[in-house]
Amino acid sequence: MLRRLLSVTFFLFTLTTWAQIEEEPIAEKVVTDVPADEVIPPRLKTSTNTFSEKKLDSLRFPKDSISKKKKFLFEEKEDEEEVDTIATIDMYQIFQQGKAVAIIDTSLTVQKEYKNNYLRRDYFELLPFVNMGHAFNRLGYNFTKGSHLPQMGAKSKHYAFLEIEDIKYYRIPTPITELFFRTTMEQGQLSDAVISVNTSPRFNMAIAYRGMRSLGKYVNQRSNSEAFRVAMTYQSTNERYQAKFHYISQEIGNQENGGITDEEKGLFESGDPDFLERSVLDVKLRSAENTLKGKRSFLEHSYALVSSNKDSTAYWKVGHQIMNETKTYLYSDPSNSEYFGSLVYNINVKDENRWAILKNRIETKLSNPSLGQLNAAIEYSTIDYFFELPEETPEETWPTRYREAQSFLNADYVFKWRGFDLIAYFNKTITGDRLSDELSVKSKIVFPNQVSFDAKALLINKSPDFNFSRYRSNYLNYNWNLTELKNITITSLEATLSHPSWGSISAHVQRLENHTFYNQFFPAVDAETGVAPDIMLAQVIQAQKPLTYLKARYTSHYALGKFALTTTAQYQKVTSDELQSTDARVNILHVPEWNVRSTLSFSTDLFKKALFIQAGVTGHYFTRFYADQYNPLLGDFMRQDRTLIGDYPRIDAFVNGRVDKTRIYIKYEHANSTLTGYDYYS
Repeated sequence: MLRRLLSVTFFLFTLTTWAQIEEEPIAEKVVTDVPADEVIPPRLKTSTNTFSEKKLDSLRFPKDSISKKKKFLFEEKEDEEEVDTIATIDMYQIFQQGKAVAIIDTSLTVQKEYKNNYLRRDYFELLPFVNMGHAFNRLGYNFTKGSHLPQMGAKSKHYAFLEIEDIKYYRIPTPITELFFRTTMEQGQLSDAVISVNTSPRFNMAIAYRGMRSLGKYVNQRSNSEAFRVAMTYQSTNERYQAKFHYISQEIGNQENGGITDEEKGLFESGDPDFLERSVLDVKLRSAENTLKGKRSFLEHSYALVSSNKDSTAYWKVGHQIMNETKTYLYSDPSNSEYFGSLVYNINVKDENRWAILKNRIETKLSNPSLGQLNAAIEYSTIDYFFELPEETPEETWPTRYREAQSFLNADYVFKWRGFDLIAYFNKTITGDRLSDELSVKSKIVFPNQVSFDAKALLINKSPDFNFSRYRSNYLNYNWNLTELKNITITSLEATLSHPSWGSISAHVQRLENHTFYNQFFPAVDAETGVAPDIMLAQVIQAQKPLTYLKARYTSHYALGKFALTTTAQYQKVTSDELQSTDARVNILHVPEWNVRSTLSFSTDLFKKALFIQAGVTGHYFTRFYADQYNPLLGDFMRQDRTLIGDYPRIDAFVNGRVDKTRIYIKYEHANSTLTGYDYYS
C-alpha cells in the first residue's frame, strides 16, 4: 500500500511541480564559508564569479505581491510590486548535519562513477559481497567515526542504514526531482526517488523513497531494503527562528546461506563446467534470514536572541534538539540448522534484540565575525537494550532488558581568519555508568597558491557496544553476559597536504587500547571420528595490549587533453604485541598492506555538445590478508587467521554519458573474472 501511495504521489508531483533546468550543469562546488552546524544556512549572496552568474532562465520564482518592508529572499522591498526573480544555480542547496553546504550538481566525473553503487559512496575501502545489498569486507578502518554512545551491534547491516548525518535537507527556489535507478543481480533493481518542493522561501520539504531487491547468484541469497524519509526546513520571516525536522523508516533484510560447503568449494575452484553456475552449489544454510528495522524522528530548532541585520554571522542563539530512534535486529531459521551449534530450547530459532534511544540537547551559540563561534550544550540520553524471547522459553536467569542513562556536557569552538580554520570539540560524560568522552582539535590553513594543510588530534574514551557485553540467543554458544569489559580508548593523529594539481597525501595514526572484537574459534576434534564438527562459533575478545594502526594515502587526478588518470594508493600497517605468530600478517586487526585503485578515462562532447561521454577502465588491487569472517547470526564480522584473500586484480570497464541533466552509467564489473581462475567469491 505504501509503495502504491508513493507512486501516485510521485506521478502527481512530476506532472505539477517539475521544473526543467536548461542551463549547462556546472562542476561540483561545496560552500565552505557557511557554518556546518547551522540549522538552516544563510542563502548565498550573488557573487561576480562565473559560478553564480549563470542564469537559469527557465527557473523563476512565482510572481507574488510583496507588501512594504516584507522580505523576499531576505531582501527588503520598499514598495509593493510584482516580483519575478531569476534563480541562479547557487540557490539550489543541500545541507546535512555536520557537513558543509553543497550545491545541487549534475556534472559527470570519475568521482561520480565511484559513487554509482548501492551505498552511493566510494567503495575504495569496502569489498562488497557477491550480491548487492549484502555485507562488505573492510579494506581499511577509521575508528574515530560513528557514534560514541553504545550501539546494538549488527554492524554489517548498518552500511546502508541512513544515520542522522546521511539525511539531506533542501533549500531551493523551485521544485526539483531526482531519480536514481540501477540494475541488480538476478531479478531485481535499485531505485531512489527524491521530490523536493517549497511552499515559500521559508519552508522547504523533501519526500524520498529508496527500494532495492536482488536475488543474487547463490541459493538463499536474496537481498531487499527500503527507506522512506521526509525532511523539512523552516525559518520565520525575521529569520530568528529556524527549524529542521526529519522522519525515516527503513528496513534491510537478507537471506543468509552461510557460504557454500567445503565440498562444493573445491568443485567450483577447479573450474568444472558443471559447477560454474553458482546457483547449483550447495550451501550451509537454506532457510535463514536476518533483518534490521529502524525508525527515527529528529527535530532541531533555534531562536536568535540577538542577531545583526548587517552581518548574519553575528548572533546569539539558544536551541533545542530531540531525537527518538528505535532499531530491531532479527535472525530466524525455521529449519534450526546446527551450523551455529546446539540449541538451548527445542523451538524454531528466532533471535530478536532491540535498541532504542531518546536524546535531548539544549544548547547556546554565540558567534562573532572577529572572535569566532562558540557552542555549549547539555545532553541527556536514555538507551534501552533488550531481547524478545519466545513465550515457550523457560524463565530466564539473566536479565533481558538493560537501560542506560547518560548526561553530557559538550562545547565546540570555530575560528576562521584569512585562510586559517581552527575547530576544537569537547564532550564529557557527567553522569552514567558508561563513558562517551571526546577531545579533538582540528586546524586547516590555505596558502595563497591554493595549497592546503590539515591536521587533527583526537582522543576518545568510550564503552564497548551492548552486543559485546550481553547477548541472548537460542544457540547455546551465543549467550554471554560480560560485565567486566574495560572502556575503549582511541588516540588519533592525522594530517593532509593537498595541492590542486598534484593531488593530496595524508597520514593517519590510530592507537587503540582495549580494542574489542569477535574472534572465530573452532570446536575440538571429536575423539571417535577424529573430525571437528563443521560449526561457526564466536567469542568476544578484548585486547590486553594496545595496538597501533597506521594508514597513509595518496590521491591524484592528472588530465592530458581528453584523457585523465585518477589514482588512489593506500599503505597500512598494524603493530601489536598480542596474538603474534611466525606469519607477520596474523594480528588482532587485519588489513591489506597495500590497496591501490587507478582509473584511465577519456571524456569528450558529441553531437554539438548535446552528449557528454566518458569511457574508461578501473583497476583495483590489494595485497593478501586475513579478511574477517562474516557471521550471519550476529550480523557482524569475526577475526580469523586461516584463510587469505587478495593479491588479485579486479578490472571494471565503463562507458558513461550525460544528456542535459540525465546521467547514464554502463559498467562491466569484474571483466577479468574468466581469465584469472575461480578462487574468488566477492
